[in-house]
Amino acid sequence: MHAEIGINWFLDQEIPKGGHVRILAQSLLWEERLGKTRIRTTEGLTTYMEPHRGWTIASSSWIFLRKRWLDREQELISVIQEETKRTEEKEEAGYRSPTWSILRALQKISKAKRLEGEAVMSAPPFFQLAGRGDLKFWEEDDGPTVVVWESLSESDQEHWSKKMGKSKDWVVWCRSRKRDEEQRPFEVNGKEILSNRSKHAKPKIGEKTDKKGGKGQSVRWKAWWRYGNIKCAVSEEYA
Repeated sequence: MHAEIGINWFLDQEIPKGGHVRILAQSLLWEERLGKTRIRTTEGLTTYMEPHRGWTIASSSWIFLRKRWLDREQELISVIQEETKRTEEKEEAGYRSPTWSILRALQKISKAKRLEGEAVMSAPPFFQLAGRGDLKFWEEDDGPTVVVWESLSESDQEHWSKKMGKSKDWVVWCRSRKRDEEQRPFEVNGKEILSNRSKHAKPKIGEKTDKKGGKGQSVRWKAWWRYGNIKCAVSEEYA
């Protein structure tokens, strides 16, 4: 039987055997309803169609999260709305998410299976467990952890500072401390193993650098999670 998208085969069903690739001139629009809620997916983006409370995130993130919040879609919709607002405020204040390449590298250091930090729609799916403070993005358990320090609230940072003194299976991604700043608790218990900025290397002709001379592109562009943007930005100094 010939498969027609939206007629006898739907995007959430198993791909028919003997599959094929079809190139279309225009992106398909996929619309679904969860109760009175309208969700639209097109061009790799999923949008919640609600005045004053709507949001847009990468469709891959929506599909992944929905599978892990089974029978809790309405709660997930509200959580995403709160998380997008929170992330927008943090990005306006200067925060930028680390790239997934950086997080994969940090994960390998201690074979971490858990991510602490980021937001529900921006946390990478290659961590078995993920959350921030009391909010669990998916699954709930302890284990070797990668902590994205600047994405945590002050209370979450305080909680983790106490927890880090009792274990050694964590890796922290954070801005390097300035000379006039106090030493952070995890710097007492741990040691710096990498820095994104070389203090001695000179940039090549035409190479972009940050204000301090750093040339590593280790952070995402602002609002990347809303547009599915994979481009990286020249970062400030991180360690």
